[in-house]
Amino acid sequence: MQTLKSINPSTYELLGEVVVSTKEKVSQKVALAQQMRKEWRELGVAKRVEMLRKAFGEFLERKKELALLESREMGMPLSEALIDVDGTMDYANWYFDNAEKYLSPETTFENDTEIHQVFYEPIGVAAVIVPWNFPFANFVWGGLQSLVAGNTLVFKHSEECPLSGKFIEYVLNHHLPTGVFNEVYGNGEVGKLLVNDNINMIAFTGSTKTGKYLYETAGRKFIKAVMELGGSAPGIIFSDADLDQATSGVCEQRLLNAGQCCDGLKRLIVGEEVFDEVVKKVTKIFSSKKIGKADDKETQIGPLVAKRQLDLLLEQVKDAFVQGAKIETGGHSLEKKLGGAFFEPTVITGVTKDMRIWNEEVFGPVLPIVKFNTEEEAVALANGTAYGLGSYVFTKDKEKATRVSSALEAGMVSVNGVNYIMPFNPFGGYKNSGFGREHGKYGFAEVTQIKIVAKNK
Repeated sequence: MQTLKSINPSTYELLGEVVVSTKEKVSQKVALAQQMRKEWRELGVAKRVEMLRKAFGEFLERKKELALLESREMGMPLSEALIDVDGTMDYANWYFDNAEKYLSPETTFENDTEIHQVFYEPIGVAAVIVPWNFPFANFVWGGLQSLVAGNTLVFKHSEECPLSGKFIEYVLNHHLPTGVFNEVYGNGEVGKLLVNDNINMIAFTGSTKTGKYLYETAGRKFIKAVMELGGSAPGIIFSDADLDQATSGVCEQRLLNAGQCCDGLKRLIVGEEVFDEVVKKVTKIFSSKKIGKADDKETQIGPLVAKRQLDLLLEQVKDAFVQGAKIETGGHSLEKKLGGAFFEPTVITGVTKDMRIWNEEVFGPVLPIVKFNTEEEAVALANGTAYGLGSYVFTKDKEKATRVSSALEAGMVSVNGVNYIMPFNPFGGYKNSGFGREHGKYGFAEVTQIKIVAKNK
C-alpha cells in the first residue's frame, strides 16, 4: 500500500500520511460521480447552494484549524494563511450569492409569439486537479463554481498537501450527498488515471507542461478543458510613477507566499532614470523581512513548499550569478541555518534574457530587475516571455497606462496596484498561461453547456 507523506517544509518533520488511490479506487470514485450527476443536477441551483453554504459554514468555523494546517503543510506564513481563508470565503460567498443570476435562463429574443432563451446546464463529471500553493483557495477556484452549476467532481489535490485535501474532503462529504464530491490521492500518475477515466471535462491549475498533456488528453476524448497554467508576470515602473507606492506594491506581489504565486510579479522592468532608486528601495524592503517557521505568528517569509523547490531555485539563481548577474541582497539557502526549505529574499540586477530567472517561471522570493529607455522597449521586455497571466503597470500618466495595458499580452493587468483578483473578475491568461477563465459569470459559463431553446408562447 503506497502512501503520500506530508512533510512540514519548515522543519522537514512528518505531519502524516495518506493512502495513494489505486486505479480501482479512481474508477470507483468516477463511477460514483457519474451515478450522482442526474440527482445533483435536478436539485436545482438554490438547493445546491443551500447545501454548499452549510459546508462552507463549517470551513469558516474551523478557520484557525484550516489555516494552521496550510501553514504547516506547505509553508504559508500563518498570518497569510488566516487572511487567505477569509479571502477564499469571499469567493465562495460571491458564487453562492450570484449563482441564480448567472445560471438562470437568459432571454435573447422575445415578441408576441416567440421567446428565445439560453440555458446553462451542467456538463457532467468534472476532473479537477489543483496545485499546492494555496490549498483551500485552489479547491474553491478550481471546483466550487462547477459544483454550484450542477457538475459532480472527482478532485485531486497536490501530493505536497494531502492532509489539506483530506480536510476538504471530510467537510464537504459531511454536508453533500455521497458521490457529489469525490477525492483521489497521489502524484501525476494518479492524475493520469483520473483524466483517462469516464469524465466529462478537465479543470486544471498547475504547470504548463502538465497542462499541455492534459489538453492533449481532453482533445483525444473530445471533452472540455479549462487550463490555468504558469506565469512570469512583468511589472513595469515608469519614471513618472509614485516610487514608494510602486516599490511597495512590487514587493508585496513578489513576496506573497514566499513568491509561490502563479500570477505573482516575477520580472521587474524599470525606467532608466529611476532604476537605481527603485533597486535601492526594493532591496531595503526585501532585506528587512523576517524569515522563520510558517506557524510562527511573527514570520513574514516562510519556507518554500519542499526541498525539491529549494533545490530548483538554487539552480536558477546560480545560473544568473555564473553568467554575471549581481546579487543586490539575498541569494543564499537558509536550509542549514533554519532547518527547512528556506531561501533568502533575493534581488538581482545585471540580468539578461538568456538567464533562467528571466525566461523560466520562478517560484520563490527572487526578483530580477532590468532597465528600459522607451515605452516600446518596456512593452517588448514585458511580452518577451512564453507566459501571459498577470501584469503590473505603475505610472501617473493615464493615457500611457491605457496604451500599455492594451499592448501587454496578458489576461490581467493591474495599474498602480489596483487589485484585479476579485470574485467577479475573470482570472486566466494568454499564451502558455492557459485558456478559459475562473470566477464571475465567465467562470459559470466555462463549467456549463450552453443551450438555446426557441419556442412559441
